[in-house]
Amino acid sequence: MGDPARLYFKDASFDGQLTRSLATTPAHSADLGECMATARRVGKLNGQNWYDAWSRTAAGAKAAAERARAAGDIASTRNALLRASEYYRQAFYFVRTDLDDPRLRSAYAAHVQTFSAAVALLDHPAERVDIPYEGTILPGYLFAPDDSTIARPTLIQPCGYDSTKESGWYDVLPALDRGYCVLVFDGPGQGQALYEQRLYFRPDWEAVLTPVLDWLLTRPEVDPARVGLVGRSFGGYLAPRAAAFEHRLAALVCDPAQPDMSARLPSGLVGRIAAPVVRAQMKMNENRAEFFGARMATHGISTIHDYFAELRKFTMLPDAAGITCPTLIIEAENDFAGGDGKKLRDAMTAAPTELVNLTAAEGADGHCAGLGQEVWAGVVYPWLERILGAQTTANAPA
Repeated sequence: MGDPARLYFKDASFDGQLTRSLATTPAHSADLGECMATARRVGKLNGQNWYDAWSRTAAGAKAAAERARAAGDIASTRNALLRASEYYRQAFYFVRTDLDDPRLRSAYAAHVQTFSAAVALLDHPAERVDIPYEGTILPGYLFAPDDSTIARPTLIQPCGYDSTKESGWYDVLPALDRGYCVLVFDGPGQGQALYEQRLYFRPDWEAVLTPVLDWLLTRPEVDPARVGLVGRSFGGYLAPRAAAFEHRLAALVCDPAQPDMSARLPSGLVGRIAAPVVRAQMKMNENRAEFFGARMATHGISTIHDYFAELRKFTMLPDAAGITCPTLIIEAENDFAGGDGKKLRDAMTAAPTELVNLTAAEGADGHCAGLGQEVWAGVVYPWLERILGAQTTANAPA
């Protein structure tokens, strides 16, 4: 895998985050002009400058929502709130090492509040839900195309390594437009479950998905024979891991497949010196410290040595043969997390599996297809329609 074309910043992490916001534009969660104006005023690339620049843009979008509301313009109010929510997410992205950092806590709260206010103005029914989970709850949203009680095909769209149920909206709207119900939720290590409940990532994600399905399948708007699981970004590990054990799924999408995180870690002599080298890098470079610190925080871990040891637990290849539902694997050119789609496909001996490669030439390169979200949707949804559209209660998986 190479590197996607640089959009604005020389640093790939910051440039990738800018791309991430721009990719949400079709869902009204970003404005191209606002995003590029924000990028120009960041200055030196560090967490504080990023926080300041995006907080200012978020506040401006929130103020625009208030003006639109006062004028009775519901569409502009809703869309400005969606943009504010995305910009607040950007504000706290590079200050996540300390879960008690007041910048993280205030921007995260504003991210949730503005999205909640936008949800109240959506054209689609949307319900804030609490899913029972190991003596507590996992918070989520259940969206439906309309307010009928027809049982519909439904997609579960879990968060990734650094996202929230609110930021999943950009994947929700295309599914609603095509007649699917959609469930997004914060699992351990994500969003509210991490920032407020202090629930950390776990490798056995089937223990998360099973209670989610137990709850979801009680809903009248959900057809239990037509439930698909769409795992994007780190969901490319979480989703196939869960699907290897949870056989009530009718379809699985992975973008990209990340079946073995341990394979991404150095081994041998390089592996033995990796932790000390990274510790030294973190002492010398604040952006490097944030990169690893934010990731360690999602696991409740405070040392690089323990973090690497924890990542080695996140492998599901030995269990891949347990996946039985039809599966689509997406590989976008130049996706830093990609490259393992064939490895997962070859290990899935019991499921019909299709591997599709998206390319820079068609505008879909970078992490999770980058700016090519319409290209991505044009591949994924026809496949889902073939699988879930033909599924009936009579041939539902056991």
